[in-house]
Amino acid sequence: MSTNTTTPPTTGENKRQLNFEILRIIAMCMIITMHYLTKGLNVPKLSEDLSLSNMLWWLIYAFSVGAVNIYVLISGYFLVDSRWRIDKVFSLYLTVWLYSVLVPLTLGAMGIVDLGRLSLGDWQQLLLPIEYEHYWFATAYVMMYILSPVLAIAVRSLNRELLRGVIAGLVVLFSVLKSINPYLIPWDKYGNDVLWFIVLFMIAGYIRRFGIQASITLRVLTYILTSILILVSELILGVIVNRTGKMEYMLDMLCANNHILVLLASVALFTAFIELKTDAIHEKTGKMILLFSSSTFGIYLLHENLLVRSRWASWLGVDRLNNTALKLLFLIISIVVLFIVGTLIDRVRAGLFNMFIKKKTHTI
Repeated sequence: MSTNTTTPPTTGENKRQLNFEILRIIAMCMIITMHYLTKGLNVPKLSEDLSLSNMLWWLIYAFSVGAVNIYVLISGYFLVDSRWRIDKVFSLYLTVWLYSVLVPLTLGAMGIVDLGRLSLGDWQQLLLPIEYEHYWFATAYVMMYILSPVLAIAVRSLNRELLRGVIAGLVVLFSVLKSINPYLIPWDKYGNDVLWFIVLFMIAGYIRRFGIQASITLRVLTYILTSILILVSELILGVIVNRTGKMEYMLDMLCANNHILVLLASVALFTAFIELKTDAIHEKTGKMILLFSSSTFGIYLLHENLLVRSRWASWLGVDRLNNTALKLLFLIISIVVLFIVGTLIDRVRAGLFNMFIKKKTHTI
């Protein structure tokens, strides 16, 4: 089998590459899919239900579970050679804060939710979203971005062997050991923290500098086979948990961001898209891709808001479905609706935000 080596992009920092923007959109579709299954359909664990329909949902979930890792890999791939800016930190924080506060206020004004029933803890998350992990991803990402210039220096200064050794050590510590350990590691947060994002940053930086010597066919096959292996492992452990009541922790860990199988699947899909050729994409189609890809973070902040995350599926009527085919259809409908609504809202947010920045700059 022939091999190809990935090479860093030659375009400028500010020029968006459509292959990564397409992957960004796909990753958000995967995230919506996981939330649809867990918070909309409330699919039971395979230890509780081994029906064919439930296996189908977990197969879809297994192919989607690497989405968060993919987002961080994309960021790390570019941040390792990007200029760090303090205004980017401010922009990220303000964007998260606006969604965290304005979405509940809007829902309250429309009479959809009763803000008076929110607890002190709820208001802490809404008003201080980064500090209180209203969106755990945003908290971890902002922390990673603040650390990114230090991480980038480390990636650029180490030779191939040293960097590979550092990454191997990190992967063993934060992924391999927890993947085979039947008991909870006290400091492990399922990969939902900045420590795991740092590992992904280092991996992405290595790929940016030295590439991956594997054919695109092998990368795609690795993603497919690893995703199927996640499902098979879920089935086996589900049967064990059902019959013995043991190893439930390992069953839960199989879909954690830092499980070794999830890591392999996400890296395989990410590197496959590095090789994707987009020259034949029409200019108008490219603009549409950029429109949706630039709004993916806003789509996440909208549908994962504290007052929306457990409600949006029922607003679409998902809780009233009792047919597998209809549930699959509504999965597609949910993705389309969230992308359209989320993109429209984020474009308004971006327009107002840009007006504020320009006005502020002009005043200064």
